[in-house]
Amino acid sequence: MKRSPLYILLLLMALACKPTVPSEYIQPSELEDLLYDYHVAEAMAKNDGAGEIDFKRNLYFQEVLKKHHVTEADFDSSLVYYYSHVDKLKEIYSHVSERIADEAKRLGTEVGDINRYSQYSASGDTANIWTATSHVLLIPRPTKNRFEFTIKADSTFRVGDSFMFQFMTEHIWQTGSKDAVVCLCAAYEGDSIMQVVSHSSVSGIVQLRLPANRTQKFRELRGFIYLTSDGEETDSRKLMFVSQIQLIRFHNKEIQEKYEQAKQDSAYKAPHSMSRGDISDRQQQDTTGRGADERLRSQSAPFRRGGGKH
Repeated sequence: MKRSPLYILLLLMALACKPTVPSEYIQPSELEDLLYDYHVAEAMAKNDGAGEIDFKRNLYFQEVLKKHHVTEADFDSSLVYYYSHVDKLKEIYSHVSERIADEAKRLGTEVGDINRYSQYSASGDTANIWTATSHVLLIPRPTKNRFEFTIKADSTFRVGDSFMFQFMTEHIWQTGSKDAVVCLCAAYEGDSIMQVVSHSSVSGIVQLRLPANRTQKFRELRGFIYLTSDGEETDSRKLMFVSQIQLIRFHNKEIQEKYEQAKQDSAYKAPHSMSRGDISDRQQQDTTGRGADERLRSQSAPFRRGGGKH
């Protein structure tokens, strides 16, 4: 399709106005390659037998920096810049996560059990009902260390449904304690609540299971991932990238059938009980009718007694 010179000019102007990363920081494509190698090195250090994990992790990290001709100071200052431009870092990490998953598939391995449910749609007895963003970047700073979500019930939810919230994590953590709190809370009819809480402190798969409520209808599901902080806002390397977020809903046919049967039994007993009440009322009315002569005699008795005196 032929474009006019004016269209091309406007396109060039738009590209020229697009914000770029200052030259003193690691550029996005370079940082993507470095972070990919960083997390591969992290996995190698973790799987490299027994020993001092922290020492091995730092050793592998230094080798990654040498490979990319980057100093540790340059890496740290670049991360501080990207902390203030979280959308850029989030996009970089989404590419890194995809490359890690693709490499695992190429090698014939699976990243935990998370791929087991990746093919499920939003329908069926087992369904991935997650429709929000599939990846989140958290850093231990206010407004940037918490991810929340809410899911309302619709016609596809049933009594007896159970849930599993799962995702993959990668960390960059220089110093201090590392901990993320993961919570899943379901609200049911009658203000009943069921909640589960877990903690995540290592890279890998995180799974949180919420058991079924056998007797009440589901109304709402809430959850969050909260990256805790030691209260000090420093420039040290600290971040948690969450990817491949899934929320799996499991239907339980046995519980659903028992619930429906209980509803039918309740609906049957209510009219039946009313019918018996109606019969009882009619019987009472009939009895009153059959005793009408006795009532008349009782009401006229004083007149008879009065007549007897005359």
